[in-house]
Amino acid sequence: MAPKFTLGSRLEQGGSALISSLMILILVMIIGVTSMSISDIQFKLAGNLQFQSTAMSSSETAVVEAENWLATGSNYLNGGFTTYSSATTPHLHPIGHLAGLTAPGNDVLTMTWDNANSTEAATSAAGSQRYLVELLAQNVKLLGDDVSTGGRKSTACSQVNIYRVTARGVSARNATRFVQTNYSVLSC
Repeated sequence: MAPKFTLGSRLEQGGSALISSLMILILVMIIGVTSMSISDIQFKLAGNLQFQSTAMSSSETAVVEAENWLATGSNYLNGGFTTYSSATTPHLHPIGHLAGLTAPGNDVLTMTWDNANSTEAATSAAGSQRYLVELLAQNVKLLGDDVSTGGRKSTACSQVNIYRVTARGVSARNATRFVQTNYSVLSC
């Protein structure tokens, strides 16, 4: 015999199945929204890391360009290192030039990088790569180049000029990275 359902037995359930299924549905929806939010944050973090990496690469490229400029021909002898002139050699700074400026223009991390105090790299896209060169020391004698240090007296050049190259790279979303390096060039 088939079970008999009456109107009274249906009313006794009181909608408990509906309430429990709605609670499960709300819980699943909260888990889904949370995972989408976390995924979006991770996507943005990965993008920021990519832009920071691009900025670092740009600044390293500018350093290489500055070092190549110093190493080529007689550029290291340029008069801009002793007589600073922003009109003729904006990328060359004499000893202490940055120290003689007032803050924030005397700190490469806070100054405004423009044509008056730095050079845009040739490979730069709209100012994304800039560098400046500062002379730190002139005609420094190389160690180990005479008889007193156990070597033979050298007739070749044994003096260098030492420069500090500072480069700034900026990515498409304005992530900025700086690279500083010291570079020496034979001075004779």
